[in-house]
Amino acid sequence: MNTKTTAGTAANVRRIQLPPLVAAWVLGAHVFALLVPLILLFVVQQQSELVAARADYPGVFSLTVLLMMVGSTFEITQNHLDRWYLTPETASANGHSTLDMLFFSFVVLSQAAVIVACAGQTLWLSVPAVLLALSQPFVYRSRFAMLPFSVVGLMSALVAFKTFGDPVILLQIPLPAATLFFFGLLLSTGNQTMHGLTTAVASLGVVFLAWGVHRSGTLVLDGWLVAVAIVIAALLLLLGSRRLLRSLPATVKRQ
Repeated sequence: MNTKTTAGTAANVRRIQLPPLVAAWVLGAHVFALLVPLILLFVVQQQSELVAARADYPGVFSLTVLLMMVGSTFEITQNHLDRWYLTPETASANGHSTLDMLFFSFVVLSQAAVIVACAGQTLWLSVPAVLLALSQPFVYRSRFAMLPFSVVGLMSALVAFKTFGDPVILLQIPLPAATLFFFGLLLSTGNQTMHGLTTAVASLGVVFLAWGVHRSGTLVLDGWLVAVAIVIAALLLLLGSRRLLRSLPATVKRQ
């Protein structure tokens, strides 16, 4: 049994076509993406009285976390099939696969679950959000593939902000643009370090949501100042490093 397990582990490691340090960074970013939704569960439990008073269906936040983690599992599996080295043709990048479709579908469903948790009784919001999320598998291969993801994601951030009131929650809105920035660098340079950055940045949405819920329970009033400061700092960092990042060499593929 131990011999088979060791052999299986070795075979999985050999599938990774990344240099050791890059592999550690990329895999670490995906472990972060898999586990970070648990922070929302912790904060919701910590602020249970506040959440119960403001959200329509607080228990749905647990479903939100589950959907996020299942989605990340599909993404990790597809990355492993792609041997963790992404090019424009791989399913984890611009290609298509059932696992990639499931990843996007579960992410959109998790965003819809946030809307239901916060404002499920507002049917003109929650019902269209759920229906749009359920359409994701059907539009996955079309030019409208990102429509459910974009619209439901924006709705989710706005509804959560209206529910809990802390502007930090709105930091979820610019994250797709930042994610696409690093994803574009990954495909244009072939530098796989950008894969880890893409994953880590994309995972920050749930961090901002949990942070906003926590802050709303502590009566902190500097939300707009904090949110604007983070946006300005991020923009300066991205603009200042753009030339350097675009000049990064392609990662040597490990055979």
